[in-house]
Amino acid sequence: MTVAFRELGGSPIEQYDSNGFSARREFLIAWEDRDAFAVEILGEAAPQGGSTWIHYPGKENVFAVRVRYLPVDPDQPDIQDLASLTEGLNSYTHAWARAIVEYKTVNDRDRTDGPENESGTHLSYRMLYSSEYAPIGAGGWQWNDTSNPLPDDQTLAKWIPMTEHHLTWHQVINPPWETIRDLQGTVNASAFLGCAAGTLLFEGADANKLFRAGFEEGVAPFCWQIRYLFRERAIKFGGATHGWNHAYRENPAGWVLINNGSHALYDTANFSSLFQSTGS
Repeated sequence: MTVAFRELGGSPIEQYDSNGFSARREFLIAWEDRDAFAVEILGEAAPQGGSTWIHYPGKENVFAVRVRYLPVDPDQPDIQDLASLTEGLNSYTHAWARAIVEYKTVNDRDRTDGPENESGTHLSYRMLYSSEYAPIGAGGWQWNDTSNPLPDDQTLAKWIPMTEHHLTWHQVINPPWETIRDLQGTVNASAFLGCAAGTLLFEGADANKLFRAGFEEGVAPFCWQIRYLFRERAIKFGGATHGWNHAYRENPAGWVLINNGSHALYDTANFSSLFQSTGS
């Protein structure tokens, strides 16, 4: 740390719950060092290089996520006249600030069978379910007890469970925008998140801008939080698993890969490139 500080009595306060370990620490710093202290605690976004947030002592996966300041002597601001609300702030020259730092558990990645996270970033995972109603023709089917074929007008359908896989990539400074566009609408060329090849469709991404430290004049640096949505369509039939490039055929009845002579219905891709920053 380049900013001089002292940890105050009564700090830290630690907590264990279902969200993991969290803590709060309080420091005494010079009032003028607020911005620099925030940069050292929370990290600094930069197109090349920069610095990452710092971890809690003795806990490599617990990081500082928030810092706030209070004047130690709130009744003794510098005497000054402010003409408007946008002209300036109360100042406490050569005085002290209480820096309250909050920490929480942040795993590098929630699933070990997913993509690798770059240094300074982390990957969280959530899973939801949905389903698809797929009508199929009666051709190729028969009654089990008589072996007679079903009538042509018999209504059949297969209820196909679907799984939404949400991977959120946090603290990304240079997102791979072009790669996201190129791979949207493709399916996995190999196993990904435990899903067999061809069963996982990349639907797209949501991107949210997150400000990081750096409260100096001008535009504050920021990074991105990118949420990727992958939809798994794993059709179980005849002891095999079929995916997005399969269609139902009546005779013989079953799910079969289709193509137009040179291309499948969906292109395949390597999804790991979605998690590689531009220029890395």
